[in-house]
Amino acid sequence: MKKIFLITILFSLFTCSALFAENADLSHPKDESKWSDFTYVTAPVLKVLEAKEYYVIIYQKKYAGTATTVIPKSWTQFKKDTPRKLKFRNIKNPGDSFITVVKKGGEFYKVILSIPMKKNNNLWGVVSSDKHFEGADKETLEELDL
Repeated sequence: MKKIFLITILFSLFTCSALFAENADLSHPKDESKWSDFTYVTAPVLKVLEAKEYYVIIYQKKYAGTATTVIPKSWTQFKKDTPRKLKFRNIKNPGDSFITVVKKGGEFYKVILSIPMKKNNNLWGVVSSDKHFEGADKETLEELDL
């Protein structure tokens, strides 16, 4: 008796769910007027090297290897008519650090570095004073080599 009752309950549940799935239209029409023109690219950060006027970010490529980019420190300063181009987000675990490059309409908008802000962390380093990287005075960030 228990088996027949259990089979009847399961059969009715599957039947109801199949009928509901056929009748329910779960796809909503997408309204392109509400779409944003912002896009972003992220990459894991392996090391942040600090110099007097810029940061050197060593990040991991998508499939294999590493690459570097230079970000001026002046991007953190507020200018009257333009937003900040560099924003820091504090995270706890250095293994979860990443860089996000945000574009608006296909053009560079800003960079977000999600890294631990304590500089005694092993993610942070210092650039030797005799080395100079190109791009310490640039206005936009080039495409990340992913």
